[in-house]
Amino acid sequence: MDTDIKIFGQQENNENLDEMAAQTEQLRQAGLLGAAKRLGRELAGMSAKSPEVIAIAESFGFSLTPAREQHLQVLMVYSAQYALRKILQPALLAEAAVTTMNNTLINHSREFWDTIADSSAFTQYLLAKRETPDTTKAQVMGKVFARVCAQEDNVDLHRLGETVFNAAHELVAAKWEAANEAKP
Repeated sequence: MDTDIKIFGQQENNENLDEMAAQTEQLRQAGLLGAAKRLGRELAGMSAKSPEVIAIAESFGFSLTPAREQHLQVLMVYSAQYALRKILQPALLAEAAVTTMNNTLINHSREFWDTIADSSAFTQYLLAKRETPDTTKAQVMGKVFARVCAQEDNVDLHRLGETVFNAAHELVAAKWEAANEAKP
C-alpha cells in the first residue's frame, strides 16, 4: 500500500543545490556574475539622487519638491530592479544584480534605503506589477507614480512615471549589452 508513496527530501534538495552551485560557478567563470554585480552597484548609484532621473522630470517642466523627487527615485529603484529581472537571464544573474543593488543602497545610501523600506510606494508598484500584462506595464506604473504623488488624475505625472519606467529598462538593457560586449 505504501509502495506508491514517494517522499522527497534531502536528496532532491541536494540535487537542486548542486545544480545551482554548478550554474553559479559557470556564470562566475564566464564573467557574467561579476558583470551582473557591477551593474547592480552602478544602478544603486544612479537610483539614489540620480541626476538622470531629475533631468527627465525637468524635461517635463516639473520642478521637483523633495517629496516628489523621493517618489521619483523610488520609482527608479523599482523600475531598475524590474528591468534587471526581465533582461538578465538566468534568474540567478538577475537576483545577484538586485541583491548587490540593494546591499549597495543599504551600505551607501542608508537614509534613502530606509525611505524605500518604510514607504508604501514600492509595495504599490509590486502589487500593480502582478495585475498588469507586460504590454501596459509602463502605463500602469505611470498611474501608480501619480497616485503615490497624491495626484492620481495628473496625466503629466502619468507620463513622467511611464517615461522613468521605460528609461530604466532601456538603461539596463544598454548597460547589460555593453557589459557583455566588453567581456574577453
